[in-house]
Amino acid sequence: MKIRFGNIADAMVGVKELEVQEHDLKRIFELVSQMLKKRVELVVDEKEESVYLLTERDGKLVRNWVVALCDGVNILDCDLSHLRGSQITIFVPVSGG
Repeated sequence: MKIRFGNIADAMVGVKELEVQEHDLKRIFELVSQMLKKRVELVVDEKEESVYLLTERDGKLVRNWVVALCDGVNILDCDLSHLRGSQITIFVPVSGG
C-alpha cells in the first residue's frame, strides 16, 4: 500500500510518500511510525465523521484535521481492517480567496 502525504501533511510527517505491505489501517501506521522513527497515526472518528493525523513533534502529539482517501474514496467509507485499495492519500484541505 502506497501512503502519500500532500498539501502540508508532508511537512507534518517529513516525507511525501512511503510504501508498506499491509492493508489494516492501524498496522499501516504502526509501520509508518517505525519507518519515520516517530509516532504517526491516522485517527478515524466515525461518530464525528472526521479524520485526524497525529504526529509527534518535540515529544508532543499534534492533532490536525485531514482528508484521507483510499484510491479516491473517502476513508470514512472504507473497511479500515482491510483496505482494498493500492494507495492512501492524506492531505490538509485548504481554501483561499
